[in-house]
Amino acid sequence: MTKEEFKGRLISVVKEYIRDEEGYDDNAQLCIKPATMDAYLADSREVDVESPDIECYDVMELVEMNPEGKWKVDEASVEAVAEEYFK
Repeated sequence: MTKEEFKGRLISVVKEYIRDEEGYDDNAQLCIKPATMDAYLADSREVDVESPDIECYDVMELVEMNPEGKWKVDEASVEAVAEEYFK
């Protein structure tokens, strides 16, 4: 997987959250399994953030509000997360 493919996967997961933000708790997590580079959303109460098998990011750190008052992907934050895996 390339950095751009991984970044695309992260963007897809963040967009999934934006489409259904009411379906997640206030501390929804974007979780990444470094061994497989899989990324997914989880409610904070459903994920063990201390697990050595996953790394979690508060999904709210990966969104920003546009001028119309709607959530959108924070491209710079997603880039920063992707960079952590492709140094």
